[in-house]
Amino acid sequence: MHAIRFHLRAPYRPDGPPTAPPPPSPEAVRDGLARGLPVPARIEHARILTGPGAVDGVAFVLADDLLAAEAALTAACATLTGRSGPLPDWDVPHCALDTLLALGLLPACS
Repeated sequence: MHAIRFHLRAPYRPDGPPTAPPPPSPEAVRDGLARGLPVPARIEHARILTGPGAVDGVAFVLADDLLAAEAALTAACATLTGRSGPLPDWDVPHCALDTLLALGLLPACS
């Protein structure tokens, strides 16, 4: 299982209304990512926060190796934000492995 962090951002429209589109639910984002993952990768668990115009999360992806997990979630983000996806035209400024988790450098909880 590999931790992959991602950030999605609503499209910026300088000529549009000043308010961002309503944020999707965390469940809708997780379901969209799960549908977009190439087989055999799958999401074991995900923590997703949605806010006005942005989505941040970390997905724990089951895949053959870390690079395969990262590539799978990157593909899922592309599907999610593609023209026919549930978040069309959203940007994906970040979708990459969580370095601290991957290297085991997070401090222990006490």
